[in-house]
Amino acid sequence: MRRMAAPRSREAGARQILAYLRLSFPFFVLRRPMPLVLGLVITDRCNPSCRHCRVANTGRPDMTMEEIRTRLAGFNARGFRELYLEGGEPFLWRDGPFTLRDVIAEARRIGYFHVHVYTNGTLGLDAEADIFWISLDGPGEHHDFLRGKCFDRILQTIKSAAGKKMSIIYTVNNTNKQAIGDFLELVRDERLNVQGVMFYFHTPYYGVDELFIEREERELLTGQLIRYKKQGLPVLNSYAALRAFRNGRWRRPGPTSVIADVAGDHVCCRFGSPETCRECGFTAGIEITEAQRLRPSALANLFRFW
Repeated sequence: MRRMAAPRSREAGARQILAYLRLSFPFFVLRRPMPLVLGLVITDRCNPSCRHCRVANTGRPDMTMEEIRTRLAGFNARGFRELYLEGGEPFLWRDGPFTLRDVIAEARRIGYFHVHVYTNGTLGLDAEADIFWISLDGPGEHHDFLRGKCFDRILQTIKSAAGKKMSIIYTVNNTNKQAIGDFLELVRDERLNVQGVMFYFHTPYYGVDELFIEREERELLTGQLIRYKKQGLPVLNSYAALRAFRNGRWRRPGPTSVIADVAGDHVCCRFGSPETCRECGFTAGIEITEAQRLRPSALANLFRFW
């Protein structure tokens, strides 16, 4: 069963729609990208030890609350209106008395339309984000092989988070690629109160490894996702974004997104290289560009989680 966040006021919704249209016009008509999405890495600390990750527990300091305020205000002044908070694990972030709740409140005060939190879901969801993106990389044995034994705890977090707006992120790789259908049926049969499952594909940020899936097989798996979606299974990716990903016809690096961490600012991702861009599996970025191209399914999808 899906639970929706409280509806926005008509006035606030109208302001946001006008802002999105203003951003879409130069992108769609003039081919000039405009700033939209800020990803803020507030900590590198994380509790699980995931096989595919090299950005957690690096020893770099957390952002301070003052640094966060400065970054949020500066990017908002440049036109950024959507914010996602990530890590590491954002729920581990602290600065004296300040917690993730304070970061979210400050972002809203400054004027961000929505605040998303990317989390592993092992520490609960004690914050008032607009949506939580929770990593679950397959049914229990697949997820636990990739991220450590935490599948049951995350499932309990989702089931106990009544009233929260949530979606699952499933990163497809060579270990869990055959479990996609089983996982979608699990989400449906357990009647999890999530928007759906957003599928990414493993990106070789640190070079090609055993988890990487070659382009030809990615295309086949993307076609499979389209079929599952048509069957009514809870695939959150839009048809437009899935087709763009399968065909390879999408712009990268994504020109409307910036990620900021303690080391500086990065367009689209923190590991930009020709190979990373060529083999990128970050399908959420395609949702944004397809929506700015005014593709109906991507627009409809974006308003589901924005």
